[in-house]
Amino acid sequence: MDLRFLLCKRRMLFDDRRGVGEPLNETVCVGETSCEGLTIRGNYYIGIDQLGAGSRWRRTTGQEVYSPLLLAFTHEKQDDWTATHLLKATAMDPNYTLPPNVALVTLQELDDGSVLLRLGHLYEAGEDAEYSTLAKVELKKVFAGKTIKEVKEMSLSANQEKSQMKKMTWKVEGDNSGEPEAIRGGPVNDFDLVVELGPMEIRTFLLYF
Repeated sequence: MDLRFLLCKRRMLFDDRRGVGEPLNETVCVGETSCEGLTIRGNYYIGIDQLGAGSRWRRTTGQEVYSPLLLAFTHEKQDDWTATHLLKATAMDPNYTLPPNVALVTLQELDDGSVLLRLGHLYEAGEDAEYSTLAKVELKKVFAGKTIKEVKEMSLSANQEKSQMKKMTWKVEGDNSGEPEAIRGGPVNDFDLVVELGPMEIRTFLLYF
């Protein structure tokens, strides 16, 4: 269910103690004379599901809302376009799909020919009985048309190899021994090339073909 909402400007002579620390008169001006109150439009998305199934709807809908497909159009003769463009293709094995709890966050070819790949687990620990578990992505099937020569796991920002990162040790006050240890994916085997992702884990790789 998609509910549209409209928020009009805030106008107050004194600070409302909600973080801004100053009076507000939010306006949008065109030229020097025409000023109107600032208006914000948006949508609420409401799902009605069985008990325990809401997280799946929220995660799936969230991906569709925040990462939609981008359509592009141009003026060109159809025969000319189809003669010079590949109409249907996929780098992924047609019989393979990413697990429903994994998102392809980044896929970018770099100047040196390598590919930056970033995968993210969509669910929190304990959020869903089926999907808040260790997920596996088979890189050989994701890039079925290519031979992967080398895979380097990088830091989240991809500016340093993960093996070179120094783990910081934090002093924690209080007893946290009762908290379960977070599930994390293991190293990527050079033969199988399977990436494991624990709940809410994001992993970044450089791939060489």
